[in-house]
Amino acid sequence: MTARVTHRFINDVFRGPVYGRHDIFTARSFADFVRRNDVDLSRAIFSYDGRSPIGTIVFAQRGERAWLSLMGILPEYRRRGLGRTLFAGAVDAVRASGAKHIEFEVVQRNVAVQEMYKGFGFRAHGELLVWARKPRRAAMNGLVSRKHATTDIRKVATADAACWQREAIAIARTPSALIEVEGAYAFVRLRAESAYILDAAARDEESARALLSVLDNRIPYDVTLFNEPAESPLSVVLATTQWRVVERQLRMTDATR
Repeated sequence: MTARVTHRFINDVFRGPVYGRHDIFTARSFADFVRRNDVDLSRAIFSYDGRSPIGTIVFAQRGERAWLSLMGILPEYRRRGLGRTLFAGAVDAVRASGAKHIEFEVVQRNVAVQEMYKGFGFRAHGELLVWARKPRRAAMNGLVSRKHATTDIRKVATADAACWQREAIAIARTPSALIEVEGAYAFVRLRAESAYILDAAARDEESARALLSVLDNRIPYDVTLFNEPAESPLSVVLATTQWRVVERQLRMTDATR
């Protein structure tokens, strides 16, 4: 039987001290993740025990660039060197696909796996923070979501994206509300009682404060901002507010990037 990457399998390989015991994905959120980030599940790399898959790495490719994601081994098979073998196979497969540059993110507190990646020639290329804010019941949601063309997104987000998931091509894949103030912007995805900032940037701390004020006044839900550079004006200002850091990641790139 051919192995398939499903949200249930990914939830299982992610369980443990780094990501906890809860599910990471639902079927819907997994499908959305795959679509937005150009992940090709048909090219997933697996590790097996006999005929049973016990680990996987998937990747996305945009031209000569590739992004590794959803990397994991089932808990009962860890600490046997299988992760190193799986990662080596994934790097070989990505290189064979024509990619010249590879990137991915790793949780900062997962020190052991960082050392493994360094052995393959990957280095940290900046710290990315996941920020979150609790609901603000006094806020008035008047945001309107719509699909944005990639060309229009690039007119707003003129600086280089912080990471793969925040590039214009990914933002264009799903409806979002655009919030703009002088010197800052945010593309916000609304879903049920939650909001996710797909991308945001501010020219300086003053424009960052103005943007956060609008976000707080217009979004009554939980809000999450993924992979914001630690030294950005937004992160500097967020550190002085009721927003909190829920995860720290390192952006890893190959030595040739």
